[in-house]
Amino acid sequence: MHFEIVKGIDIALQKELLLVALWTPDEEPVHKPEVLELPHIKEYYEDWGKRGDLGFFAISSTNQPMGIIQLRYKSSQTKKYADYPEIAIAVHPQYRGQGVASALVRKLLDSTDCGLRLGVHPMNTSAIALYEKFGFEVYEIAKSGFPQMVLVR
Repeated sequence: MHFEIVKGIDIALQKELLLVALWTPDEEPVHKPEVLELPHIKEYYEDWGKRGDLGFFAISSTNQPMGIIQLRYKSSQTKKYADYPEIAIAVHPQYRGQGVASALVRKLLDSTDCGLRLGVHPMNTSAIALYEKFGFEVYEIAKSGFPQMVLVR
């Protein structure tokens, strides 16, 4: 596995992986691609390359995209830590359980020293465990019901 920086020209792959990032439990329907056009979702990718944007693709030894991690300064569901950039992370299902998410988080943490925040589906226990492993803590439950997590650095 190696990493490639997310660039503005990578928008199709970025959107494909961000759709994967919109995790749902098995009993719920998966999100349709149209959800990517909602204003609060477009904030994650629209005009990528602005000051402060940073992201990496994990690429397999056969040159296949495995996952993405990115940070961006954007609106927040909460007031606390709203000045921190938000991260989004996704791993294609066929690459889960292989350490890709951990490698992506480590790559991002090694590439920035800023504090980070994120929201996570409350039933996505494996993601919550991953974030906690790297020092993220729940600081609030948003009105959406999603735990908001932060890594203060």
